[in-house]
Amino acid sequence: MIAVVVVLVLGFCACLCGGSTLLGDIAPDSATEDPYDRGYYDDDPEPSWSPPQPFPPSAPATRPADGPGRYAVTYEVTGTGPVDLQFYDGDGYFIQQEKVRLPWRMELRTDDPDRVLVSAARADDNEGGFRCATTVAGRPRVTDAVGPDGWRVQCHARPIR
Repeated sequence: MIAVVVVLVLGFCACLCGGSTLLGDIAPDSATEDPYDRGYYDDDPEPSWSPPQPFPPSAPATRPADGPGRYAVTYEVTGTGPVDLQFYDGDGYFIQQEKVRLPWRMELRTDDPDRVLVSAARADDNEGGFRCATTVAGRPRVTDAVGPDGWRVQCHARPIR
């Protein structure tokens, strides 16, 4: 009787080992399979990646825009020139212009009367003084001035109260 039990146990073990080997050849175990052998998708090529390209540096605007604004704005810079100008245009963009001859004046319209600014800096070959002025929609005029030793003036809008 012991011999029959031993034969049955050995037969069961043989079936178990042989069956698992046979099943492994037919359907491989997905847990032990190398996931990188199959590619990204079965039908599609693997995607390629490249690092993002940096944006080119933005250049300042060089021309003013005349916005459809409700408020009239006047910028003025007088004195001896040239000067390097910076100001907000009617659309709210910051404009830069180099070596502008004086006197200089610009009239425009804006919807944001608190975003009004003109700044003039001494250019390399300017040895005299200069001044700026802004007028916004009937508000009191804002002025700034420098003599031959100064290098920059800045005029803005007075806020609405």
